[in-house]
Formats: sequence, C-alpha cells, structure tokens
Amino acid sequence: MKEYYLFLDESKPNSNFHNFTLGGVVIEKSIYESSVKPMINQIKLECFGNDDVILHEIDIRAKKGSFKGLTYAEEIKFFNSMKKLFKEKIFHVIAVTINIDELEKLYIKDSRNDIYYIALQLLLENFTHFLTNSNGVGSIYLESTDPSNDCKLQNLYFSLLATGTLFLKKEFLQKKLKTINFGIKTDNIIGLQMADFIPNALARKSLNKKQKPNSLIEEIQEILYDGKMERKERFGCKEIS
Repeated sequence: MKEYYLFLDESKPNSNFHNFTLGGVVIEKSIYESSVKPMINQIKLECFGNDDVILHEIDIRAKKGSFKGLTYAEEIKFFNSMKKLFKEKIFHVIAVTINIDELEKLYIKDSRNDIYYIALQLLLENFTHFLTNSNGVGSIYLESTDPSNDCKLQNLYFSLLATGTLFLKKEFLQKKLKTINFGIKTDNIIGLQMADFIPNALARKSLNKKQKPNSLIEEIQEILYDGKMERKERFGCKEIS
C-alpha cells in the first residue's frame, strides 16, 4: 500500500480579501523523497544560491528577509522554475475555499461551526477519496503557528476521525488517515514550502480577483485532483459560497 503526504497551508480573510482557503499538495512518499525534494533544492540553488533558504511567497515577492536584493529577473526565473516543476504532474492539489461574505448571509457567525472545522471536514473527505483511488494511506502536515492553534487543529482532526464526516464513516477515515503533524518553519520542510504557493492563488480565483504576477494558478488548476471523474470542482478545489 502506498503512503502519501498532504502538505497544507492556509490563506486567512482580511479587510480586502474575505475568503478562507485551506489547501496544499498531495505527494506520494517515495516520489517526494526521490524527486520532489531534490528538484526543489536544485531550484533553490539555481535561483538563490542556497538550498537552506525557506521559500515563502510573500517574502519572495516583497524581496524581504532571505530574498532582500532579489532582482525581478531572478524572481521570474524562480517562478518559471516552479511552473516547470508543477507541469511535471507528479503530485496533486487538494483545497477548500470559503467565501466568508456569502457564508455569513446564510448562517450567522454564532450559529455555525468553526471555519477550520468546515474546511478540514471537506478536505479530509477529498483526501480520503484520493487515497482510496490510489490504494494508499496518508498523513497530514501543516506549519506550526502557535501552540493554541496547533492544539485546536489537532483536536478537530481527531474529532472528525472519532465521529466521521457527512459522507464518510469514522471506521473508513481511521483506516485511510494516519497522523497529523506540525512542522516549524526552520525545519525546512519542502512540502510545506510548496503548499505556501497554493491557497492565495485559489482564493483569488474563487473571488475573481486579479492574480499576482507570475502566478502559478494555471499550473495549479492542471493538477487539481478530479476524483478520476473529471470533477475538479468537487474533489480538487471545493468552493463554499
């Protein structure tokens, strides 16, 4: 039985961007170790001269931190390299994006479930669907933010495994889903760095917002999981609006 990783990141709502998106990349463990990690490290070396640098889209675009002094030409080279990697189609994207304005028209804030619970439930269903089609089991990785939020997400995860979701029984979830893990940024976890480029692009697409220059949205859309039935809108990026 194959083993898969789902590396996740999130895009939170703000005053100009009222959307919550949780999404990332699904990669088979053997492919992650033998191909994806070496390819990302090679991109780092070629574009930044250092494979210890931590990829963070906001910092790259703002030329901050480790990317201070980065030229626009070097930025384009990096994003073109990432696009080339995504076009290899050796991993998939799974995400949930929620339009907060539309959600609040339907359910008042005090009455509805936590936004993480809504998103995580749908995400786990679609990840489990993928694992079933791929004859695999999977583990989830997120970047650690703070102990309180990590604990909240961990509790939500195990709560869903204990009760099941709308469509899937708890016994089936427990059979396919293994651990949930929280990595810190300095751990240089390649999968989490890849996931960093997913939520914002999909959130902008969902809200019909203009994409950032050199966006990976076209490449992301090409590798959205389709449930093996050409339904990317259901299994790849589920929109709640």
